[in-house]
Amino acid sequence: MSERLKRNTVGPKVAMESKTEQQISNRPPFYKEVLVALLVGGLLGPLVGWFIGTFATFFAVATVDTSRNAVAGMRTSAFVGGLIGIPLGLLFGLAVSLPLRLMSARAMRLLRNPWAATLAGCLLGWCCGYLLLVSWSHSSGSVVYIVIHSTVVGGVVGGVTVIAKPKWL
Repeated sequence: MSERLKRNTVGPKVAMESKTEQQISNRPPFYKEVLVALLVGGLLGPLVGWFIGTFATFFAVATVDTSRNAVAGMRTSAFVGGLIGIPLGLLFGLAVSLPLRLMSARAMRLLRNPWAATLAGCLLGWCCGYLLLVSWSHSSGSVVYIVIHSTVVGGVVGGVTVIAKPKWL
């Protein structure tokens, strides 16, 4: 028998054990999945929240303002909207990243696709924004702000949460 053929010949019991060991070793531990979700949601959520909060304020002020002369106050509104977007981004980021990471890693293989995870993150973010609006005294400007903010933060965090690798830890 040639040397190459001897190396490739493995008994069925050894081959089955190695496949089982490979499946266990390829799957990261549960705590690493949770840490990846917390890192992505806790770091990326406020960053995206600040950025999109600034632009969502522009849209909210443009839809609410009837005089169309509020250009001077727009800079202050955008600054404050960006600052409000930081804690809201943290809230929405963590609310989206943790369940989405755990579902994609343990239950639903479809969510491993970044586009599907982005769509699911948008929906989860929108639901979180809706829950915030229900418990808040809202105006038309705040509805525009929260819908834009929660949907974008949820989508970005959802897509990146699925892409992130536990090997980074």
